[in-house]
Amino acid sequence: MLRSILSSIGTALRSAFAVICQVLSIPGRLFAGLLGGSIEAPPEPGSSELVRSLQAELDETGERTRRNVEKIAAIVAAWCADSMLAGHPLPAPTPPRVTRAVADWLPGLLREECAEIVCAGKEALSAHITGTGAIRGVRPVQRLEALKSWPAPAWEEPAPGFLSIALDLAKAAPSPS
Repeated sequence: MLRSILSSIGTALRSAFAVICQVLSIPGRLFAGLLGGSIEAPPEPGSSELVRSLQAELDETGERTRRNVEKIAAIVAAWCADSMLAGHPLPAPTPPRVTRAVADWLPGLLREECAEIVCAGKEALSAHITGTGAIRGVRPVQRLEALKSWPAPAWEEPAPGFLSIALDLAKAAPSPS
């Protein structure tokens, strides 16, 4: 019984406050009506048709850009492999197949950089081209001076083979006589 009395008092107070709020908001609504607007709650973020269409367009543009960078990465990897097989830098692909920055960068790459690019994965090469990542041993995409040929690799003395080690041991061993 006491609970129902308290509940009815709470309901009456809530109703009274709702009426007071509505009465107090009349001048504001009238003023907003004169200015051509209304005092309604703003829409939920992202609920507008314009916002949804812009978001869809942004998502589509991002996907298109990602696919384009992947195509450029495949062209760059193929160019590096072909140049390594030819033994010298080949003519670089030109726009619109690749961006101007990539077209200015490719002819200046060294043989070692091409080898790193060929060994790198598609994601790593895409990140290197966009500048969001780096492939170790490869200069960032920038204008490089074009090379007509690659410098000859420095000659390194080969590691001693099994036969040379055996001969050295045979010379060092005491003679049986």
